[in-house]
Amino acid sequence: MYVSLNELKQRITILRPVTEQDAEGNLVEHDRTEVATVWAKVLPYAAKISDGYAEEVKEVDYRIAIRYRTDIKVTDIICWQGKTLRQTAPPYGKDGRRQWLILECRELVEDE
Repeated sequence: MYVSLNELKQRITILRPVTEQDAEGNLVEHDRTEVATVWAKVLPYAAKISDGYAEEVKEVDYRIAIRYRTDIKVTDIICWQGKTLRQTAPPYGKDGRRQWLILECRELVEDE
């Protein structure tokens, strides 16, 4: 994935879920706090449609490149163009250097 500064043309918002324990001791997400809004290069690279016996599931995978930062966690949620993306792998530096950070994300498409 080639990345240069002039290709960061899309804005993404990085949200961190806020969780608390319920009466049974389970962690429940009750809010999301904004970590950052950054410029990014967003590329869809895979799509899958599974038509099982019970229901149809549509998934789209995205690869997102942003400027390197250390405050992104794998549990963070990405909002982009009204879509909610969940990370599928820990963020990693492109080419092992600290210039670009790559986020592997998945969007679960709702049935119409």
